[in-house]
Amino acid sequence: MKLYTYWRSSCSWRVRIALNLKGLDYELHPVHLVKDGGEQHSQWYREINPQAQLPTLELADGTHLTQSMAIMQYLDKVHPDVALLPTEPLLYAKALQLAEVINAGIQPLQNLSVLQSLNRQDPSKELSMSWARGVIQKGLENLESLVKGSTTQFLLTETPTIAECCLIPQLYNARRFGCDLSKVPKLLEVEQACEKLDAFQQAHPSVQPDAQ
Repeated sequence: MKLYTYWRSSCSWRVRIALNLKGLDYELHPVHLVKDGGEQHSQWYREINPQAQLPTLELADGTHLTQSMAIMQYLDKVHPDVALLPTEPLLYAKALQLAEVINAGIQPLQNLSVLQSLNRQDPSKELSMSWARGVIQKGLENLESLVKGSTTQFLLTETPTIAECCLIPQLYNARRFGCDLSKVPKLLEVEQACEKLDAFQQAHPSVQPDAQ
C-alpha cells in the first residue's frame, strides 16, 4: 500500500496511526500542502484524488481510497485482528461518536483551506489564530464532557480505537494554536497512554520523512 500524506496533516496522521496499530506495511508518498501553492492542487495528484485533499491510500491493485474515516473503517474490515472499532454495538457507536466530534466538529473548521481564507482577510494571521483556537478549545471541551468519569486507560476501552487515532493529532493542533488544555485532563491522560505505544510514536509528524 502507498499512503499519500503530509507530515503535519492531522487526517494523514490518523491513518498512519491506524496502519501502525494494525502492523501493516505501507510506503509513504509525501504531498506538500503549502509549497508552490500546494502540491495537492497539481494535475498529477488530482488524477489520484480529484478532491485535492489528503490522505489518499493506494491499494495493491491501484485503487485509491480517500477520507480518513472511510480509510480507517476499510482497514478495520479487511484487517480485523487489531480492531479500531469495538464489536459491541454501543461501544462501536460511542467510538465513532468521539471520533466524529473531531472529524466533523473540529477539524473541518480549522483546516488549512479555512485558515488560508481567513489569512487573506487578515494577513497578520491574528484572525485565523483566534478562530482556530476557539474552535479547537470548544470542541475538545465538548469531547472531554463525553468521557468525563471514564476509568479506562483510553477513551472508552483498554486499547486504542478510532477515537484515539483522531484525538492525538487534534491535541497537537491544540498546542499549535495555544489552547488551554488544563480543561481536558482525561484527554491528556489518554494522550500520555498513547505516547507510550510504538504505533503512535512512529506516526508522529517529527519523525516523518518530509518533516520540516
